[in-house]
Amino acid sequence: MRNFDYLILMLTLLVGLGCGQADPASPVSGRPAGDLESTSLQPILSVTTAPVERGSIAQHVSAPGSLMARRESRIGTEVRGRIQTIFVQDGDRVEAGAELFQIDPAPYQVNLRQAEAGLDLARAERKQIEADLARLSQLHSRDIVAADELARMKTQVAVAKARERQAKESVALARHNLEQTLVVAPYGGSIAARLVDEGTTALVQPQTTVVVLQETTQLEAEANIPESQLAIVRVGDSARIHVQGLGQAIETTVATVGDTIDPTTRTYHVRLLIDNADHRLKAGVFAHIEITPEAKTGILLVPREAVRSEDGQTRVLVVRDGRAVPVRVELGLVDESRVEVVSGLTVDDAVIVGAAAREIAPGMRVQVVAQQAEPAT
Repeated sequence: MRNFDYLILMLTLLVGLGCGQADPASPVSGRPAGDLESTSLQPILSVTTAPVERGSIAQHVSAPGSLMARRESRIGTEVRGRIQTIFVQDGDRVEAGAELFQIDPAPYQVNLRQAEAGLDLARAERKQIEADLARLSQLHSRDIVAADELARMKTQVAVAKARERQAKESVALARHNLEQTLVVAPYGGSIAARLVDEGTTALVQPQTTVVVLQETTQLEAEANIPESQLAIVRVGDSARIHVQGLGQAIETTVATVGDTIDPTTRTYHVRLLIDNADHRLKAGVFAHIEITPEAKTGILLVPREAVRSEDGQTRVLVVRDGRAVPVRVELGLVDESRVEVVSGLTVDDAVIVGAAAREIAPGMRVQVVAQQAEPAT
């Protein structure tokens, strides 16, 4: 009896093992059952796409800067002497040729009179020698004076003429030095600083700076642009300059673009001209500069929100065969809402936009439920 019970128990265990054994073959498409279960459990996400379109774009360049005087001169004197009078004060506006300061002219007036006296003497000597030459020439014609004597007299005339020319140059130099005792403005501008007072002895070397003159009827806005934007900014590009305290931006254009990159800051220099005939702006004030380069046309554009950076690479997601597929792209110009695609996409592609572009993982199952309007060109 015990053997019979044991046989019944073994048959029951064998039947149970046979019923629990899985079918090794997958009934659908020959795919393993585990893969089918994973695919069927993965959700299908709804996404919005935007087309890749050709259009134009202009990347705005912004940089801090300063407004500077177009010209600034530290004015001293060409002659040494005591400053007798200073005709200007800080903040004065002067025209070209306006008197700035006067060096005591008395010593230079004396020098001029001495030089003029020397010229008179040299001129009288030259006239006397020329008269002597004329008499000798007559005597030589009658064979009374030898030819050698006549030649020596001609040489003396040449020397006298040279001394007269030298005396003329001395007079010109003395007159020039006297004129330099009165210093005038080389151009119209504003007196930025008066650095000395009357009674100061002005030196030539090293030069004593008496006043600082700035040309402020036209200012220069100066900014340093990163070398990464080297190929963007060009002379003639439109620009807007924002100055604190002014309600409206100043419209202008790029005047000059530097040819050298500063090795320390890795930037290059840009200048823009600003009319300041009404003197509402002050040299040295801080400004914010926005440059709008010429638009780049006929390029591929996608929304900025479609671009994602991962592991040092720039990518977008496109929908292919019902899945979000990452595509590596190379980007160019960027504006507020769009970005230029240099490589990686064609006009036949559509990229995922919105929150899905940032949040979903590559390879997930997706379904396009809407298409974003074409980017404006």
